[in-house]
Amino acid sequence: MEPGEYDALVAKAGHGFQSATDLLVFMRLHKVNQPEVILIHGGELLTKYQRKLGGDVWTVMEQVFMAACTTGHSEWRDYCLKKLVQQWPNSLRVERLKGIYQESVEDLVEAKKIYTKILDDKPEDCITRKRLIAMYKQRGKLNEAIEAINVYLETFSTDSEVWHELAELYIEVGSLSRAVYCFEELMLQNPRSMYHVLTYAELLFSVGDYELSRKYYSLACYLDGENLRALWGLLAVNMSLAEKDKSNDKLEQLQSFGNEKLCKQYAAVGAHGKVAIAMLKDVKAKAEA
Repeated sequence: MEPGEYDALVAKAGHGFQSATDLLVFMRLHKVNQPEVILIHGGELLTKYQRKLGGDVWTVMEQVFMAACTTGHSEWRDYCLKKLVQQWPNSLRVERLKGIYQESVEDLVEAKKIYTKILDDKPEDCITRKRLIAMYKQRGKLNEAIEAINVYLETFSTDSEVWHELAELYIEVGSLSRAVYCFEELMLQNPRSMYHVLTYAELLFSVGDYELSRKYYSLACYLDGENLRALWGLLAVNMSLAEKDKSNDKLEQLQSFGNEKLCKQYAAVGAHGKVAIAMLKDVKAKAEA
């Protein structure tokens, strides 16, 4: 997506069939989440140009249905679902839309029944499993979401997006040791991801595994020696380790490395970096005391 491309399409979307169609196609391809925009222009296409859409009418109708569920626009929601059910009465995709409809009217019991029936018939349907997880998360049912994700991962164990989602949920409920395990799985799949390395190091620090945390902060500094988050983390974990072993030469070297790198970065900022440099000098003095 080029900068300004979406805004330009929105500006032209009211100029007729093709411009509105181009906008909705762009929003689907780039997963742009602006349901109000979809309702305005998708509704116009279904009202004025439904025949002209041809086979694409069902795609637009589903897009408008999802937007209507999000915004609570009952007329478009009910109209689109009715038409989709009439056209595809035995479709698994439409059956899933019925579940989304029940969610939108806050009938979570019925929504769960629909999703569970789909999964009983087709347990490998990962989209429905993710929908069930999203339903729990959106309603703040974190324990149910965690349970649903663990069931999902028994079958789809390489889904890094869901491993990350599970880690965030564990962090939210305060189960940091389980979040550490999730990031171990993520590290196996992408060991050079700065985000994974740094978050893993921070979680290890939070659960008190300072030695392993130091190793991963060091790896983060190796991957990007200018990363402030990694450098500050390295200083913090070294200070925690130094309280137990003040004679460790390796710790002193790493502390000096981190301190020098940070001072250099903040010196380049100018006057705004003076406070940080003063703080670093204070940290160094305490470490040497």
